[in-house]
Amino acid sequence: MNRFISVVMILIILVVCVGFFRGWFSMTTNNEPLTEKLDVHFQVDRDKMKQDANAVEEKTKSVLNLEKKEDQVQNAPR
Repeated sequence: MNRFISVVMILIILVVCVGFFRGWFSMTTNNEPLTEKLDVHFQVDRDKMKQDANAVEEKTKSVLNLEKKEDQVQNAPR
């Protein structure tokens, strides 16, 4: 059970890191000196996530189609 929790935590950290790198998530802060309060805002860009998911899907389909075509060419009678 301990190993499962560790794997899940690592996957969460990985998704967050990739998300910040790809622009899926952003965080802004606003410091108010008079009240000594710090506002932290976390934003999720769902459109960017969908665009990236669609791009991965299209790339995967094109790679699978290329592999099928290569298999057909290699298995063609000579």
